Amino acid sequence: YSSAASDVYKRQALTSLIFMLLVEAALLPVYAVMLDFSALSWSLLLTIFLCSLCFAVVGTLFSAIAVQTRSREIMLPVLFFPVLLPVIIAAVEASTRAVGGETFVGIGRWLPLIGVFDALFLVICPWVFAFVVEE
Repeated sequence: YSSAASDVYKRQALTSLIFMLLVEAALLPVYAVMLDFSALSWSLLLTIFLCSLCFAVVGTLFSAIAVQTRSREIMLPVLFFPVLLPVIIAAVEASTRAVGGETFVGIGRWLPLIGVFDALFLVICPWVFAFVVEE
C-alpha cells in the first residue's frame, strides 16, 4: 500500500489522539473531584490511553470512509459504534474497577482485551486507509 497514504493516516490519527488526551487530561481532575476518586490510578490512566488510542485509530479510518458518502452524518456512527462496541464495554468495566480502587489484577480481564483490539486496529486500519483514499 501507499507510503504517502500511510503517513497521512498516521498524522491524522496522532492528531486525534493528542486532542483526545488533552481533553481527557483537563476533564479527569474535574471528574475526580466531583465523584471523589483518585485520578492518579495507573490502571485508570492506562485504560484511558488504550481506549483513546483505539478511538483515534478507528475514528480516523471511518471518518475517511464516511466523508466520501452523501449521508456522512448518519454513516459515521453506523460504522463506528458496532466496531468499537467491545472496546466500549471493556472501557466501562475497566474504568469502573479502576475508579473503585481495584488493582491491575481486578481489571486483568479487560485491559488485555482493549490491548488486543488496539493491536488489531493499529495493523488493519492504516492498511485499509490506503485503499479508501485511493478510490
